[in-house]
Amino acid sequence: MAFLALLPGILLFLLTFIRARKLLFPDLFFGSSVALLFFLFGIFSASLHLPKNQPQHYINKISSEEIPLLKLNILETLKPDRYSDKYFAEVNAVNGKSAHGKLLLLIPKDSLKMPFLEGEHLLISSTLAPIPAPLNPHQFDYAAFMNRKGIWRQANLRHGVSKTLHKKESGIKVAAANLRREITLALKKNNFKQEELSLVQALLLGQKQDISAQTYNNFAAAGAIHILAVSGLHVGIILLMLHWLFKPLTSLKNGKFLKTFLVILCLWGFAVLAGLSPSVVRAVTMFSFIAVGLEIKRRTGTLNSIFLSLLLLLLIKPGWIFEVGFQLSYLAVLSIVLFQPLFNRLYAPTNRIVKYLWDLLSVTLAAQIGVLPLSLYYFHQFPGLFFLTNLLILPFLGLILIVGVLVIFLAVVDVLPSFIAETYGIIIKILIKTVDWIAGHEQFLFKDIAFSLPEVWSWYFFLFAAFLLWKNFSYKSLIPVLISVIILQLVYISSEVNRENRLIVFHKSRSSLIAQQNSERLKLYHNLTTPAKDLKLIQNFMVGEDLQQIREVPLQNIYLQKRHFLVVTDSSGIFPKQTPLNTHLLLSGTPRINLERVLMNFKPEVIIADGSNYPAVIKRWEKTASANHITFFYTGEDGAYILE
Repeated sequence: MAFLALLPGILLFLLTFIRARKLLFPDLFFGSSVALLFFLFGIFSASLHLPKNQPQHYINKISSEEIPLLKLNILETLKPDRYSDKYFAEVNAVNGKSAHGKLLLLIPKDSLKMPFLEGEHLLISSTLAPIPAPLNPHQFDYAAFMNRKGIWRQANLRHGVSKTLHKKESGIKVAAANLRREITLALKKNNFKQEELSLVQALLLGQKQDISAQTYNNFAAAGAIHILAVSGLHVGIILLMLHWLFKPLTSLKNGKFLKTFLVILCLWGFAVLAGLSPSVVRAVTMFSFIAVGLEIKRRTGTLNSIFLSLLLLLLIKPGWIFEVGFQLSYLAVLSIVLFQPLFNRLYAPTNRIVKYLWDLLSVTLAAQIGVLPLSLYYFHQFPGLFFLTNLLILPFLGLILIVGVLVIFLAVVDVLPSFIAETYGIIIKILIKTVDWIAGHEQFLFKDIAFSLPEVWSWYFFLFAAFLLWKNFSYKSLIPVLISVIILQLVYISSEVNRENRLIVFHKSRSSLIAQQNSERLKLYHNLTTPAKDLKLIQNFMVGEDLQQIREVPLQNIYLQKRHFLVVTDSSGIFPKQTPLNTHLLLSGTPRINLERVLMNFKPEVIIADGSNYPAVIKRWEKTASANHITFFYTGEDGAYILE
């Protein structure tokens, strides 16, 4: 079906191509047809990656209630949570028949099994469940996050069995994982402390699992979170250093080709060292194209390289366009290429030190311009000291990376001198202390910034219009800027006018939590022993809805939302004998009632059970409601209940 949608795009492209050959220069029609064709190719490629279009995908070979026998191989070890170790695994067979597709594998932490290693094969017998969707508004959607990675089911071995097979997968990714494991063991032998070791693993090996929550939060508060993920920043720094290192080769015959080849070879060598994770592969692919663009020595060559790498990556993995790291990496690089030359037109210092500082400032500002709207949308905070962080850290990050590679090599061959290990450990410790000091100035961290998707698009339209005006000032180029300002005003006015007025029954385990949202105010009714405003789900809701005021009061027995009543029956089991129409019944705290008898006199439109009730009792209530033809809603499965 998707291919049929592609045919008109191909036909239009051929017609405009034939027409363009008769013209001196290709016109707008040809460019538009090319853009449309690429867009349709993207849709076609994305549809091919969906399980429903892959007959051999394991989802199409398993019924909903079946407990299949699966043959898997471990692809990647993930950061564990409080209860489980987590892995990405590839399905090789279902009940002895060939299959493919990735899933999320959960292993209980109290299990006696040794951790699985990348490349290991195992047999499991376990139900496959959909990854749980968020239960409350503005909660992180882990299911959508996993779906975009091509992972649609999870297997929890708490309710299944497994057997490790002797066969191990081979290949470059498994070899890279084994190499990282050897490197980690070699570094541990050289007495690196855990905090220093975890940072080296993040900076050079792409492994963030062992970084403490405190360290991670400090890097985020200081505006240095991008340092912890091996991605565009690291690869870009290495590219510049390699570009400088191999520069003498350009004096040789075919030296430019040799230099570019060696640079790209070294970049992919670093990618293998970092485990060939998706973020590293994306960054190295992009900068491999940029390495070619640098040799062309034209800004359009660099821009074309960026867009060619973008096109190639999205044709291979369309889902990457939804990944935050992918979006931020390309926006940062694109913004630097576009805006940094404009900053250099403003001021061109002759002093080398001043020029270095100005280049650092202009690159930092250019990158920040590109990523700021999207960063506010995803993270809702802005580190005011981001420039200070980059000024103190970025000049030394290249040194940390290059020396780190040397330290790793010497440690693996077991000839690392102790003074080099100690010196490198001190450098890492200084990096951590610097970040901690910057993060300690909390007054410069602006948190809980509400930023919606329409605002993101509006701001990017404004930035693009401003770029065109700055690049070539004219009254004609001023018009898009004025239009973008009007659009921004309309977006903000619309968000104020369309504020919600509703009643929400949140899902909270072992508690009842009801909220009344009225414009920018939130009134919370609950039976918690601690302030509800400290809950992450409430903080996310406040930011997502851009609420300014919050008040907390005890639970009531009845609520009115426009023409609807919400009646609460708590553990006391008391409920009103007579109720008006449009009544919704909330069962809270596992009330001791005979629901069948209650429904003889009381006919609510909906029966709601929140997270404060026992699951076994909820199942009985659901059967009773179904027998009486009344809608039953359980917040633990259906999510928060919203009355508008």
